[in-house]
Amino acid sequence: MKHYYFLALLAALTFIPSSAWAQLDENTVYERIMERKDKAGYTEGTPWNNSNKYLNTVDFFGYSAGHFTGIACFAFMMDMMEYASNYEYPIRKIECSYDNIPKIRVGDGIRVNDDGHSVVVLEVDGSVITVVEGNYNRSVHWGRKIDLADPSSGLTYVATFWPENSTGFAYNEFAETARDISISNLSGMLVKEVTQTNQPARMLLNDLPKGTYIIKEVTKTYKLFNSGK
Repeated sequence: MKHYYFLALLAALTFIPSSAWAQLDENTVYERIMERKDKAGYTEGTPWNNSNKYLNTVDFFGYSAGHFTGIACFAFMMDMMEYASNYEYPIRKIECSYDNIPKIRVGDGIRVNDDGHSVVVLEVDGSVITVVEGNYNRSVHWGRKIDLADPSSGLTYVATFWPENSTGFAYNEFAETARDISISNLSGMLVKEVTQTNQPARMLLNDLPKGTYIIKEVTKTYKLFNSGK
């Protein structure tokens, strides 16, 4: 009998070791953003409108470098985020809303106004963020505060280069305990082998109990269904 294991990519595919993020902290990100406050092209009131474009230089929402172009406020967000993270980290999207706000960090890009405007986070105070943005009255603006928990914020999603809180583990939706597991030997959407801590280096997924497994790494998440033997 054939056993099929379906792989759902729920986030960016680029893998970056967790140690790489150790070199990045919110103070450094904040300082990099603030370096631009007095730099030509980014000062308060500098024209920034629909004519401004930006081509990604890192993986952005799953698009490899050079394959995703933002305009207006979105271009400003892309430009600032990539600069803030030193052009080294993939950027992924987290869908959310005013009543379901994920953890927000300095350097995150926030899509507000019901998917109509983009801003970049400078400071976080509970649900209130201080931002820098482009195409605000057709110009660059620093320091506006937005309460993301206010329905009028129109919070739509967060763009982030920060890693997920949970990394390098898997759990069975129908089991009480988590299993430390990773996948290997992929062929398209077919998962042939996995690795489990304290087990042989390679084993078939159907050697594990029947059920659905969630495998998370730093920048990607897999959902696998084990049909059993």
